[in-house]
Amino acid sequence: MLKAPNYRIFCLIGIIIAFNVAAISAIIPGVAETMGKSEFASGSIIWAYMIPYGICALFYGPLSRRFQIKSILLACLGLFSLFSFLSSTAKSLEILFVFRFFTGVFAAAMTPLTLICIAHTFKLNERGKAVGTFFSITFISSLSGLFLSGIISWRLIFLIPAIIAAVTFALVFLFFKNTGIASDGPVSRYIQALKTPKIVRVFCYIFLVSLLYHLARQWMGVYLHIEHALSKFTISMLLTTVSFAGIFGEFFGGLTADKKGRVFTLSIGAFFMSISIIMLPNAEKIIPLAIIMFTWGLGWTINHSGLSTYLTDMPKPYLQEVSSLNSSVRFLAGGLGAALGTILMQKSFSLTFIAIGIILLLLSLSSKLMLNHNT
Repeated sequence: MLKAPNYRIFCLIGIIIAFNVAAISAIIPGVAETMGKSEFASGSIIWAYMIPYGICALFYGPLSRRFQIKSILLACLGLFSLFSFLSSTAKSLEILFVFRFFTGVFAAAMTPLTLICIAHTFKLNERGKAVGTFFSITFISSLSGLFLSGIISWRLIFLIPAIIAAVTFALVFLFFKNTGIASDGPVSRYIQALKTPKIVRVFCYIFLVSLLYHLARQWMGVYLHIEHALSKFTISMLLTTVSFAGIFGEFFGGLTADKKGRVFTLSIGAFFMSISIIMLPNAEKIIPLAIIMFTWGLGWTINHSGLSTYLTDMPKPYLQEVSSLNSSVRFLAGGLGAALGTILMQKSFSLTFIAIGIILLLLSLSSKLMLNHNT
């Protein structure tokens, strides 16, 4: 599988994009201290990245009908590298907010283009493994970023992907092979795609799961700092277990999606998420907290891998739209979830976590009803 040059390059791009996304919640206290702002105010850099990512992802899939994927990658990688570098130099929270905004704009191209290429390259019974492997690699990167966030300056968390993106730009220019996916048809088919009930249902599901995940996940670092008074290093290590679990969850989820079915896989993932987040407010010791974080990460990635594989089976005429909607809906929902957490978490961490768990449990139990339809 990894012998294909394009697939290997997409895996490298996945490493770049994932490196600091999960680490952001761990570096919020450090950013707040440097900028002289509160942790809740500094948390705005989370959704400053996620919301433009979600909006702009809508454009990149359909653009692959007009422009070669190689050209899109070169433009977005170059600008992603630039704004990641600028983020590492920001002198104020407001400036950092702006740089993270534009980083999200250009990062948004990567996952839609990856899923489009997987759907066009791999057979039906191989897509789960391809999707799972790609996202497992991104979680290894996320794990590395989280680990380093407890050791190095938050500025380096932005600088490292800027440097790797610059190197990848050269690799794409030299080795990436054009795919031949570009066509002369309509650039956008969103209206037709959204008239398909199956597509509407799956994206309602994705929106809810993503909103709930990020409502909890993006504030876990702050929760551990405020409620448990843990050190920066301990928080980083606990959050690292989420990404560590993701390495196994994505790969296992991909294999299970190929063997047991997409809907079965994603429903199991949502169930693990619900149980772990309901238990979080009652955990006081480090080991129970680590087990809960691991289970949360495992559930999220099994669900994510099952859903992503499910999307590669969508009708080919709408594949560009579906791939873009996947990233767009996930990140818009994630940004809204992080922003909503600014309000809800200040009122009660415990009640918010329990409510999230109950809704996830209902989603798990209703997955077959929502998604097991051919139309």
